[in-house]
Amino acid sequence: MRKQHLVAVATVAVLAACAENPTGTHQIRVNSGTRSVSQGPIRQIAPIQYFHPLQLNASGTGPNVIVRDARNGVPGSPAKNILYWGGSVIRDQKLVAIYYSPTRVYTNGPRPGTAGPGSADGSLVGYFLNHIGGTSYWNINSTYYQDHGGNLEYIHNTMGYTGFWAANEGAPVSGDVVSPNDMANLVEAGFASGAFTYDPNTLYQIFTGPGVNLGGGFSRDNLQYCAWHSAYLNDNGQIVQFSAMPYDADFTPAHPSNNPDGFHYICVPQNGAPNGDVGADGTVSAMTHEIEETATDPVSQWSKKFFYGWYDADGEENADKCAYTYGPTLTQNSLGYWNLQVGGKPFLVQQNWSNVKIQGCLVSY
Repeated sequence: MRKQHLVAVATVAVLAACAENPTGTHQIRVNSGTRSVSQGPIRQIAPIQYFHPLQLNASGTGPNVIVRDARNGVPGSPAKNILYWGGSVIRDQKLVAIYYSPTRVYTNGPRPGTAGPGSADGSLVGYFLNHIGGTSYWNINSTYYQDHGGNLEYIHNTMGYTGFWAANEGAPVSGDVVSPNDMANLVEAGFASGAFTYDPNTLYQIFTGPGVNLGGGFSRDNLQYCAWHSAYLNDNGQIVQFSAMPYDADFTPAHPSNNPDGFHYICVPQNGAPNGDVGADGTVSAMTHEIEETATDPVSQWSKKFFYGWYDADGEENADKCAYTYGPTLTQNSLGYWNLQVGGKPFLVQQNWSNVKIQGCLVSY
């Protein structure tokens, strides 16, 4: 469900939810942490679309990996069809990665204080971003379209990693809180510094290191999401797509959250890492979830629903409908489980919802 009003986020905000419980709304309980990273003016922020964590003892638990795939070929209740709500999609998705940390977020990642093209990002996350466009997995997004004057214009099988900015000035450390408003102002600081430029087809995705409460609901005692996407309105009246990508490897089966409801939640469904890089391996699935949802359901109008792309009657976007499912290709190497090869490397990436005549979750199309 999507709230029908603007959200000016400073401390606590009522926001829309759209994954495991897409019809419910809830209030973010922001923990103060050791330091609140705060800067800049209050921004107008659209409703936030959350990728919710997985309850540790959910059905489908295996000995080494937790999945939501139907077991023994017996599906659950039929999934609702995804629907088109008449607005725009992003046909040629691009991404700018903002690494907000005083140190490298991922092994071999950009040096703090630098900016450059995506091709210069030597991390495993950078490798994935530089190779995912054009794959059979990313091709699933090409089943979605926008209706422009009666012409159906489909999303292209492209994903351009156009640049990064390793922003280290005043960057958060473990225990710090970074609000959505702080994140919007960080993107604006990137524009002002020349680290990157505005582009309506670009998702500006912010990454933080271990222990950072990115967005206000990512903490050990109050884990409310694993990532999210939204947009804000800048001073020029432009809609800027942005996303929170906290350090999901903080929450694995060995290290779950301790939520107030008495349950334990995780963001990464295994303790292993198929490439041996726990932080980066644990990021790619949620990161991809937000990028592909921005392509098929961006904030395209600054009014009423804000989102006029693709989601079902319960508000679930394409990636929400396949969260924590990995399909028939799930396998294991000596380091961990994986289900998809990208650029010759193994990754564990959730399936995506295919918008073909017979709809459903796929790992390739």
